[in-house]
Order: sequence, then structure tokens, then C-alpha cells
Amino acid sequence: MVALSSLLFFLAAVAAVYGGVSQPCENPDAEVLILGAGMSGISAARTLYENGVTDFIILEQADRVGGRMRSTELAGTTIDIGPQWLFTSEDPTDTSNPSNILYQFAQECGLELRSGGLGTRGSIIYDRDGTDITTSLLPVFGRYAVAEAAALQLGARLDEEDPEGTTDFSVEVGLRLSGWNPRSPEEQLVEYINFDFPVTQTTSFVSFRRRFGRDRRTFPIIHVVTDQRGYAYLAECIGQEFLNTSRLRLNTRVSAIQYSDECVCATAQENGVTRQYCAPYAIHTFALGTLQFEAVQFEPPLPESKVFAFNLQQPSVFQKAWIVFNESFWDTNVDFIIILDPILGREYFPVFWPIGASYPGNPPILEVLLSGETSLSVGLQDPKITQGQIVEILGRIYGDSVTEPVDIFQHDYATNPYFYGNLETSTVGVTRQTFAEYAAPVGRLYFSGAGTHVTNTSNLQGAYYSGIDTANAILEDMREGLPLGAEFINDTPRVVGDSVEAEFVTTGGPIASVFCTLRQPGTGFREVEECSSGTVQFTGLDPGIYTLRVIVRDINRDRAVERESFVIPGPAEE
Repeated sequence: MVALSSLLFFLAAVAAVYGGVSQPCENPDAEVLILGAGMSGISAARTLYENGVTDFIILEQADRVGGRMRSTELAGTTIDIGPQWLFTSEDPTDTSNPSNILYQFAQECGLELRSGGLGTRGSIIYDRDGTDITTSLLPVFGRYAVAEAAALQLGARLDEEDPEGTTDFSVEVGLRLSGWNPRSPEEQLVEYINFDFPVTQTTSFVSFRRRFGRDRRTFPIIHVVTDQRGYAYLAECIGQEFLNTSRLRLNTRVSAIQYSDECVCATAQENGVTRQYCAPYAIHTFALGTLQFEAVQFEPPLPESKVFAFNLQQPSVFQKAWIVFNESFWDTNVDFIIILDPILGREYFPVFWPIGASYPGNPPILEVLLSGETSLSVGLQDPKITQGQIVEILGRIYGDSVTEPVDIFQHDYATNPYFYGNLETSTVGVTRQTFAEYAAPVGRLYFSGAGTHVTNTSNLQGAYYSGIDTANAILEDMREGLPLGAEFINDTPRVVGDSVEAEFVTTGGPIASVFCTLRQPGTGFREVEECSSGTVQFTGLDPGIYTLRVIVRDINRDRAVERESFVIPGPAEE
């Protein structure tokens, strides 16, 4: 017999994880709360909206949507201070490639991009005294490329032998096994440019399996966003159909979240007033750093498995500083100016970007890009100190042509309480299961964001697709509680000439099959299409009255039918 005390302890443990005895939301504010209006939150909202769930509220601490997509004005030019680049495949117009989704939106929204991908103008490398050493370093870059190719082969072999990813080590170890063991200042710089700079962490810190295994994602083309509305305009445009004052609460900072398996409530400060929002479902999209630094309090506390999962990810800082002069005295015909300084080390202001050359009018703006430990210290120091350090380096490279700066701007993402970092990096030991634990719902509280996405952990594509995944998980949960059936959405069936198209959602399940049938009563006409995607189209129809049916079957062979009639008009009726 189980002792009563043991039973009470077990029940208490269950309550601690799932929030105690669940009660349905009383007078909910919406069907879904979306916490955060970054790319993930906007994507989740769009997915819900397109599937007929329009009763949602987005809570956002800033005064506009976009999350870490922020901008400022320098030298009369709007400069993005968060994400600045849009990544695509070799052919950005390839709509079948999921890497190109944001480029497709950019084209639809008229987002201005620099012609020519970043890197097409090349780089110039100087030593600390201003001597051009670009050509002499090319063999070193070549040796790194050979080692990287060998590392990819090693990653592929490990994926085959250990598909669960339990065997892992640092990128430093993997590259060493592949023939790369940097010792000279030149090799250290080449490693920094190829790895630390784009990844924002050192090779000793990052998971080899995540960077060189099957889930590695590369983007051959990098487009520079130059739109004077700012990169955040893309998020506004994606959400323009559903973003309005009734759904979007700006200047609303969430400080606490209570969750159960029936309801989620978020306590928020809105224009100085504290209030609570509740809904049967909620999506947490806040940055990874806010979880690690406990910027939001959870009741009950999050399960240990989730805490462990998101702590295996590391919020990183890609520190940037923009310095403005009266005129450009640096190399403006290259994308990057790289400095080799064996005395101060590979992390001491090694990369300068003549960003002004990407904008109309070529404003005299130089951007400094930093990663690693130096990025943290620079972000915390007075901008005037940063300015002095930059001018001292430029003086050694360009001599008397260096003029006095007129402005400097730097943004500290490392200590910003809404982010605590601007990228996410996977440490050694992170597996697909880690991402699953991070993204897994607790009760009715779901988790989204770039840090939860397996293949695009540190970019806007990951945020976008994670929003879709999370919204779809909620939609599936909603439908499982409903009877088996289907429902037409978005005013369909829709007749266009001699064609009809329809969109619908299914409920109940698990769904085994979905078929759409088109009949013209009294004529014997009948067409059948498999339509599990939720869309169907029939073309080349003669004038007349038709009935469109959606037939849904679940795994028990139960059957439900939704039908609508419509008319294909004749020539005289059009």
C-alpha cells in the first residue's frame, strides 16, 4: 500500500509542474496571447489569422513591432542597429527554397536592398602599421577552407554513425581533427574572420555537430537592407493585414506569466498601469537571454528539463559601433577592411565595414563589427572611449588623412533587459532533443523564437519558421478538442472565371485523409482531389451549379463532410 504522505508528495510534484488544478479562463481577453512582436510573434499571428483564429492579442514592450529589428539616424541616413542583412540561397527568386521566404516578402513589400550581395566587393587586409597584406594571407585562407571541407565530411560521418547527436565536441576539436590548428597571428585572424566573426563565439565554445552536421544551414548570398523605413518595416508589412490597435498592445512589458493546462495569464505594465491578460493559449517569443536572466517570472517555475535546454543555448553579442566623419578617407570600394594586430590580438577591432558605401549618397559612416569577449567590454564602455580606440587604429592605417569624428553611436544588446544578447549559439552537447525541450509547451504556454529552431537558430528565418510551427501546434491542439469536420475559410469557395478555389481547416482527429469532390447535380459530372493541404482548385468548368464537398476521415474511419454550392456563370451572366 502506498503511504498517504507519498501520494500527497506525488500530487504536489504534479501540481508544481503543471500549475496545480486547472481552471478554464474566466472572461479571457482573447483566444491566444502572443508575447512579443518580433518576427516570430508576427509569423505566429499571421499563421493563426490565415487559419481562421483572429481573436488574439500581441503584447510588445517597444513602441513598434520588429523585436531586435531597430534603427537609428546617422548623417541623415536611417541605419539598422539590429539585423542588417537578409540571407538567401544562390538564387533568391527560387520560391521552392525555404531559405528565400523573407526575400520573397521583401520583394512584395518593396523593401530596399543594396544591389550586389555582401562580400562581392571583396576585402582588404592591413597589418597594424597599414601595410596591405591581403595577397600574402590568401594561402592561409586556402588552408582553412581545406580544413573546413574535411570538417564537413567528419560531421556527415558522425551524423551517419550517431544520428541522435549524443557524441559531440567543440568546433575547435573538430577543426583540429580536420587538420586546422592555428598558432600564428595570421592563422588566428583567418579563423576569426571565418568563424568567430559570423558565429559570434569562439571555436572552443560552439558545438561541432550543430555547425558541421546535418542541421547546418548556410546562406551563400547576403543582402544589405538599406530601406529608409528600417528593417522592421518588413515585420510591419508581413503583419499589415491583421495588425491593428485591437490586437496589438505596444509599450506593454510582460513581467510575470502564470500558466496551467487550461489557461495562461500574463501580468504586464502598460503605460505605467499594471494589468493582467488571460487566454486559453499563449506563445512566448521573448529572446533567449530573458529566460536565462529571469527577466520574466513564471508561476509555477518552468520544469527543470526546459531550464536545462535553454541554458545549453548561449545568447551571444554581435557588438556594433557606427562612427561618422565629415568625409570618407578609408577604402570605400571593398566590403570589409580587416586589421591584423598580433600585439592586441584577433578580437581587438579587427573588422571595419564601410557601410556608407551601401547607401545612396555614400554617407561618411564606418561601422565596427565585434564578437567574442571584446564585444562585451566595448558594449559596456563609454562611446567616447570606443571612438578614441577606433581613431587610434585608423590613424595607423590611413595616417594624416584621418579626420576628427563628428558622431558615434553604439547599442548595448548585452545588458538590454529585453534581449540580453542579439544572437543565439549552440554550445557543446546541444541536440535536436534540446530544441524540442526548449520549444515544448508547458500547459497551454508555448515557446517560439529563433533559439527554438533546429536549422536557423540565429537568424530571422528561424524566427519566422518557428512562429509558424508554434501556431500550427496550437491550431492542432484546438482542433483535437473539436468534433471531426471541416470548415471553409476566407470567403471560399471562390469563383474566378471557369475555376473555383477553396481554403478550409479540418478539426478533430488524428486525421487520416482529406478528399475534395466536385459534383454538378443532374449531369453525372464528378472530380476528386486529395486536399490534405487545406487548399483545392478545380479549373475548366462549364457554366452551371456545382457542389464542393470536403470529406474528412480519421484513423478510426469515422467520416465527416462539409459542403458548399456555387455557380459558374455563363457568358451572359458575367
